[in-house]
Amino acid sequence: MRIGVLASGGGTNLQSIIDACSAGGISGEVALVVSNNSQAGALERARRSGIPALHVSSFTHPEPQLLDRIMLDALTEAGVDLVALAGYMKKLGPSILEAYANKVLNIHPALLPRFGGQGMYGMAVHRAVIAAGVPVTGPTVHLVNVQYDDGPILAQIEVPVVKDDTPHSLQKRVLKAEHRIYPETIEAYNRGTIAVYEGAVDTVIRPLCVSEEYTEAARIIRMAFRDAADRFSVTESKYPSHPSFADSAQLRGILENGGVFFGAFRNGAMFGCAGIEPFKHENDIWSLEKLAVLPDNRFSGLGSLLLDHARKAVGKYGGNRITAGIIDADTDLKNWYKRRGFTAAEIREVPGMPLNVRIMEKKI
Repeated sequence: MRIGVLASGGGTNLQSIIDACSAGGISGEVALVVSNNSQAGALERARRSGIPALHVSSFTHPEPQLLDRIMLDALTEAGVDLVALAGYMKKLGPSILEAYANKVLNIHPALLPRFGGQGMYGMAVHRAVIAAGVPVTGPTVHLVNVQYDDGPILAQIEVPVVKDDTPHSLQKRVLKAEHRIYPETIEAYNRGTIAVYEGAVDTVIRPLCVSEEYTEAARIIRMAFRDAADRFSVTESKYPSHPSFADSAQLRGILENGGVFFGAFRNGAMFGCAGIEPFKHENDIWSLEKLAVLPDNRFSGLGSLLLDHARKAVGKYGGNRITAGIIDADTDLKNWYKRRGFTAAEIREVPGMPLNVRIMEKKI
């Protein structure tokens, strides 16, 4: 992957990307750095690293359409596959956004959708966060569209806002988180563990990030599995691990065991989710956990989309088989998995319950 980085300032996020490429954290290289500021530290960082650096701006090219075309030509000639904005203070033109649709990323120093929009950059964001009295902030990596800070969210990290924070002290801690999350997100997007499915109305499937997302995912899972729990007389006292009783702590537990929990988002709202978790003593086998979509989306194909994403992600993480446990008497669900290439394997008893669990499995 060849990355084009656009920056207007000192270029610390650019440096984190360059360093990640050198260390193998990103499977690619920075092929071009573009700045609208001839004195930007980002240009000097690029030159020190032997990366082609270009200054173009409204001063060098006053006509916006020509500036847009010059930048696009430079990115194209450099063989850029992905564009990363790193403190770039100008809105991109339509030619670049069209040519690199869903391939332009930006990092914002707050948890979008709050504290974003025109004029919300740099210290202004941190001042607004402190003035609002929110307990957490943190960087957001998102796709870029024609509106400021409006594209689909790809990743976020929560950073606590402490009692004596000033805009400068908060900026320092958020910037440290930016330097971690941006390279990680670029690599995840490149590998496909974060993905945009344009044929599904720009559905984004990505790992859950912040506390509210885990809470929402647990709600979706409970709703999706409520009918099955009623149909098979599943009770929380006898079968507390059934998805119809899911809570956010259970979902976070998957992460603690080395797994990942994905959410499927459209227009900023989550409509489905699924987790994958490696077996403790067989890391080549991963289990599919709590695949769910909202009831209104049940027959839309979005469950299949989530399942396929989870299966591909297992392969990216080094697994060669994925398994799913379902109630053996649930013939409809069993057939749903079979139509998607799963085969029925062993049966496991559930203590205290008049039902068995059927393990469905598929090779990657």
